[in-house]
Amino acid sequence: MKKLEFKNQKLEETMKLLKGKLALCTTIMLLTTIFSNEALAVWLNVKGKVTSIYTYASRETIIVSLDNVGANVAECSNKTAFAISKSISAEARSRMYSLLLAAHSANREVTIAFNDVGGCEPWDANASAYRRIARVNNN
Repeated sequence: MKKLEFKNQKLEETMKLLKGKLALCTTIMLLTTIFSNEALAVWLNVKGKVTSIYTYASRETIIVSLDNVGANVAECSNKTAFAISKSISAEARSRMYSLLLAAHSANREVTIAFNDVGGCEPWDANASAYRRIARVNNN
């Protein structure tokens, strides 16, 4: 009888241990899934003088070029210009536009940050045209 109780006790301990390990593995997998996309994207910075700013009456997107083209983003088809996205608030778009316009007028450098993967701004039929600006810094 004692041998049977001992085996049952060992079986219960083993089951508890396995449940704990399963819970830990599940938690790790869940956290990895949640943070994997964010962990892969990195902001890249390019520093240069604004050479052109394009605005259009029919669009909310603003196109910007610097004298330094910066790093290539494989998904984006345009390798020389950046875009202030139409998808951000009008206020945020205005702040970025103002910083870039002031830098252009003063012939000063700015730093533009953009994602190293994805983060492309659509243009017409092209869903991934320009590198989308994430931040503008007036140096």
